[in-house]
Amino acid sequence: MVFFWKYYLTLQQSMDKSKKFDEISVMHVLAMTMIVAFHSMCFYNGRWSKVHAIYIPFWAKLSTFLDVIDLNMFVFISGYLYGYLYIYRNKYRHPSEVIRNKAIRLLIPYCFWGVFMVMSFPWNNWMKLLYGVGHLWFLLMLFGVFTLTVLLQLLNNQRVRFTWKVGLVLIVLGYGSYIIFSKYINPHDFLCASRVLYYFPAFMIGYVCAKIRVAWWLPNWSHMLLPFIVLTLFLLVWYRIPLPKSHILLLRTVCAYAICVVLLIILSKVTMSDRLRQVVQEVERLSMGLYIFNQIAMDLVFTTPVLHSWFKVHWGIGPFLLFLIGFFPPMLMSWVFNRYKILRWTIGG
Repeated sequence: MVFFWKYYLTLQQSMDKSKKFDEISVMHVLAMTMIVAFHSMCFYNGRWSKVHAIYIPFWAKLSTFLDVIDLNMFVFISGYLYGYLYIYRNKYRHPSEVIRNKAIRLLIPYCFWGVFMVMSFPWNNWMKLLYGVGHLWFLLMLFGVFTLTVLLQLLNNQRVRFTWKVGLVLIVLGYGSYIIFSKYINPHDFLCASRVLYYFPAFMIGYVCAKIRVAWWLPNWSHMLLPFIVLTLFLLVWYRIPLPKSHILLLRTVCAYAICVVLLIILSKVTMSDRLRQVVQEVERLSMGLYIFNQIAMDLVFTTPVLHSWFKVHWGIGPFLLFLIGFFPPMLMSWVFNRYKILRWTIGG
């Protein structure tokens, strides 16, 4: 067994280093598209009290369904890429390398655009920079996930070697820690610490999938599980189930994890054309700017009285138009910012 495991690791390390992870790129674009779609429906799910949102049951349920998957998938991808680079490319071996890289990619955009949003929109204030300003909380949370990973690597042993066994234990404990921490210790979510605990299991599942190359181990028929998992999540979102809210949230989250893993397996067996690969990789390259500018575009729409009234009345087609507004103009802005070095650093370039 030991010989087989060593041979397996040697085989993995000898993979073509120029190989692009098409499945990860597709999942990245899919997650980003779901985030944009979710933001397009937020005005109709009753959550945005800041802009006097309305409640339309269909859009509320659909947005909840997307919200369960999208950010978990994004964090799962981050864990997968981190695990692959750490294990097979010998990268991120020094904690300072991780912190420096992620501070440039996440903290600088968070601070820059966080200050912009505080100064631009009346519902924000300076204290919110410590708790997550608007949609930018995700950047602060993801930086916290990487920081927690580095701390656990240091605690694991002196050689800074992160074992998947520790990760599996943390996956089990992560949700329970989140419930206790968010309710009793950090109810206001200072530095998004509670959300760090909530999303950390998704990161670790991605890490473990990269370590064991899950697409090689699970049987070919495992892709048939996807419709059943999606249907289960659909039922958990759409219908009232006589369970405590915390249990329903846990079941939904587990479904999101399962969708990520099975989707990874399916996409790893799909071959893309060169043209499609170029399009996917370009959208992936612009995704950070798309995420930042998408919500800003939504806020600008709903602080304009005429547009606010129009979308409030036309709730049937509103989300479709908001998706177009929240996808293409922000994509163009991201492309412009990526072209110039002086602007690229503001979106993590």
